[in-house]
Amino acid sequence: MIARWVSLGIKGSLVAVEQRRLGKLLTKPGNEVKAILRDFDPGSEAVVISTPYNEISSFQGRPVLNAREPEWVALENKTTIDALWDELSARRAPAMVFDLDFERLWGASEILDRGAGVVWSGDGPAINGGANFVRRVRSYEEAKEAFDVLAPKCDQVRVMPFLEGIPVSVHGIVFPDGTAVLRPIEMVVPRRQGQAKFLYAGCASYYDPPVWIRDEMRNLARRVGEHLRETVGYRGTFTLDGIATEDGFLPTEINTRYGGAMVCFEDAVPTLPLALVQVALVAGWNLGISSMEFEELVLQAADNHRAGAVGANVRAVQPTEVDERRVIFTGWACRLAHPEEAAHATLRLSPSPIGGRLDLDLHRENMPVGAPVAALTVAAFALADQEWGTGLGALEPAVAVEDEAQVEQAIEEAVTA
Repeated sequence: MIARWVSLGIKGSLVAVEQRRLGKLLTKPGNEVKAILRDFDPGSEAVVISTPYNEISSFQGRPVLNAREPEWVALENKTTIDALWDELSARRAPAMVFDLDFERLWGASEILDRGAGVVWSGDGPAINGGANFVRRVRSYEEAKEAFDVLAPKCDQVRVMPFLEGIPVSVHGIVFPDGTAVLRPIEMVVPRRQGQAKFLYAGCASYYDPPVWIRDEMRNLARRVGEHLRETVGYRGTFTLDGIATEDGFLPTEINTRYGGAMVCFEDAVPTLPLALVQVALVAGWNLGISSMEFEELVLQAADNHRAGAVGANVRAVQPTEVDERRVIFTGWACRLAHPEEAAHATLRLSPSPIGGRLDLDLHRENMPVGAPVAALTVAAFALADQEWGTGLGALEPAVAVEDEAQVEQAIEEAVTA
């Protein structure tokens, strides 16, 4: 049998929009889709592999192998996850959760603000991904703007102090015999100057948090994985997200699915189809390998082979063809590379259904290991605004606490140059 690609025209600027449209197709496909299925699989013998977000267990009589259980999905809610940290006796930042009551939310913000503002995280019936329903609130005006965005989409909002540090994630993979835990991944989330909204710009594995924070993250992830397996029969990959602060790792959420940052591990072990491992585990199939053997294999490869997937959607331009620029990082700045220079990265602007797509391909062989890439991303995006008019605007990187003095010096030098 020859497989073929069929475009269903599903697209959207938000994950929630795409998944809602996919769910509608899986539950009520049109005649064209039904005809394609009958032609490809007349005996309804095929199995279906869907997206990591999917909760629908069958498609026209065919089982969806990686469908998530309702109890798994519920664990992603940012307004209820603090109960898990408390049950596991895990350190966390203080937080308050309220229904959509602006005055109570603002009152909580004034109480929890440590001087750098607070973060409002909304959750409810819609899928929350890519920092869509997350806002930094530093003033009454920003609180009103955040409320206007969150109120139509969310049932509740969590208020938490803004935590200075590097946003990080660690993946756990729940096997029948235990939980394999992988290395920390930097979540590249620049802050928009003068705005409450964050820019989710992907992930990278170049950053090494202090060893004690790495151990703290991995130990908590293992405990979370075992808890999920014992309480809700969880199987497969989950992400444990939080901030690497001067006080250690403080968790903020989990995502009970195959996270986008798994691309860093896919690059590290290209001969191992990790996405299909996820499907097999969720389906309850025996992989013939223990959780510890799997962990040792993938963890060592990922520590030795760093990778990243950094980029952003842009609406200010609508390119008709791909344009690439080789770039060099000099301190906290980014410039175009000369023809004879070995570039640190490549900036690429490509057409996309919603305008343009800006990607920063980091050249592994020329990239230092250990430092976060958020500051490099901010510098590269500033160059993209200059070269292409991508309109991302002034951004600020999340900075490791131990690097704050270095950043302040770099900013001062840039201002006086």
